[in-house]
Amino acid sequence: MGQGKGEQNRIDPASSAGNQEENNMQKELQELENILEQELDACLTLEKYLVDKKKSLVKGDIEGVMKADLELQKYNAAVEKLEERKRQISPDSDALKAILENMQERNRAQEIKNLDTKLKNTINNIQKENNITAELIKHALIIVESHVSSIVKAFAPETAHYNNRGKLAKDSEAEFVSSVIHEV
Repeated sequence: MGQGKGEQNRIDPASSAGNQEENNMQKELQELENILEQELDACLTLEKYLVDKKKSLVKGDIEGVMKADLELQKYNAAVEKLEERKRQISPDSDALKAILENMQERNRAQEIKNLDTKLKNTINNIQKENNITAELIKHALIIVESHVSSIVKAFAPETAHYNNRGKLAKDSEAEFVSSVIHEV
C-alpha cells in the first residue's frame, strides 16, 4: 500500500524537537562566544586603564588618575553586565565544560576554550595591576603622613615657646603648654 499525500508531508515530532534543541544550543553557544569576546575586549581595556592609572600615580598626575578611575568604573560596569549575561547562558563552568567536550565542532569548541583561557589570564593580570596600584597608593599615603608629621614637628617647638595668651612663655610655663588637656 502506498503512502498518501498527507503521510508524506508529516514531520516527525521527535526529530523536530531534536533539531530545535540543537538550534537553541547553537544560538546559546554563539551568544556565549560573543559575550566572551566582548568581555575579553572590555577586560583588556580595563587592564590598559589600570596601567595608565599606575603610571599617573608614579608621575603624581592626579588628573590622569581621575580620568583613569572614570574609565575604570565605566568598563567595570560593562564587564559586570557581560558576566551576568554569561551566567544566564551557562550558570556554572562545569556545565560549559561538558557542553564543549560534547560539541561536534571541535575547532569551535577549542576557540571558545581559548577565549575563556585568555579572559582568565587577563583577569589575573588585572588583579595584579590592581594590587600594585593599591600598594602605590598605600605608599603615597605613608609618605604624605610622614611629611605632615615632619611639618607638625617643625612647628611644635616654636609654639611651645608661647603661652595660652600668645606671649613669650617663661621656661617654667613652656613645659605645661599642650594642645591636649588631660582630665583626671
